[in-house]
Amino acid sequence: SLATMDPQKGMLYFSSFYILAEILAIPAVPILTASSGYLFGIIPGTATCLFSAAIAASISFVIGRTLLRGYVENVLDDNPKFRCMDKAIEKEGFKLMLLLRLSPLFPFALSNYLYGASSIQFLPYFFGTLLGFAPGTFAYVYAGRIGKALTMDSASSEPWYVYAGGLAVVVGLIKVAGDIASEVIDATEENCEVP
Repeated sequence: SLATMDPQKGMLYFSSFYILAEILAIPAVPILTASSGYLFGIIPGTATCLFSAAIAASISFVIGRTLLRGYVENVLDDNPKFRCMDKAIEKEGFKLMLLLRLSPLFPFALSNYLYGASSIQFLPYFFGTLLGFAPGTFAYVYAGRIGKALTMDSASSEPWYVYAGGLAVVVGLIKVAGDIASEVIDATEENCEVP
């Protein structure tokens, strides 16, 4: 049972499942990410999800760069939006990756393979992904923690409106950051000239 399991062992099992789901392009957000907050709490849950997502993204990136590169490049040759983004990524790797992760233009799991075929180097990709994925991950983990507080811990928890207010602030900040990121990405695409 989860109640008697060692927390570190639980996080290890959870992380393994999360990584596998992301590599297989099974969306881990929002269900797995929110359940991390429910199971482990806000800080450990966020750290577990970010660690897992970073490892899964790295593995998918390497697979996209090596094993699937030819296939992915052929698929993307007909996509002018991706070619444009690739040109911009070549110049502004970390910054653009951070913005792309803040504004989910492409599905997370599948985009990891696509970025592997792009011109971005690994370290800007990794840190842009990690930092750009953090706000959304925190919000989903927080939502999972709220769910636990309102169901299991209801006798000792804050009133529901405290959690709702906190979640509204987090979601509002993420929305503003995502909108700004989308505007920058749109401006980058408008200034792009792809043959």
